Amino acid sequence: MKRLLVALCLLSAPAALRAQACTGSPCAANPIATALRVRSAVSFSAFGGIDFGTVSVGTTASVDAFGTSATGGVAGAVNLVANQRVTVTASFSQLTSTGMPNLVVSNPSCGRSTLATTNATNTTGFTCSSGYASPGAGTGAGGIYIWLGGDVATTATTGAGDYVGTATVTGVYVAY
Repeated sequence: MKRLLVALCLLSAPAALRAQACTGSPCAANPIATALRVRSAVSFSAFGGIDFGTVSVGTTASVDAFGTSATGGVAGAVNLVANQRVTVTASFSQLTSTGMPNLVVSNPSCGRSTLATTNATNTTGFTCSSGYASPGAGTGAGGIYIWLGGDVATTATTGAGDYVGTATVTGVYVAY
């Protein structure tokens, strides 16, 4: 009875589930589907803040993503490590000081480099607002440094003091 039941089940099963007869050697089964999902691994690490330097009233403080500054400024950086393509953009807040008018960061400057130092030789510039797309296979273990700078203009009535703000680097990617 059990044999009859097994035979009936095999006859009613789809062809893909039934054994295939081989007529020679080697004998191979039909391919089966395989799958794997690799999780996204994307991280940003602050590498150093932007320092626009020191200026007198009525002048402009400048530092660009290549580290060029006439005011003693230093470019800031964020390190991106990813195992996939990431589109990176940057934006800047206004600089504030208690009781003083805010100062705007104009002419934002962005660049990318695989090195932890920036200059015109090893850094490639990109437009901060439209961004840079990292390699599709990822950045490698050392990551990519996103270098930032810009200009801050003062007027003859800008109050003396320390002004602070933020730069935000954003990465957009498909999460797996």
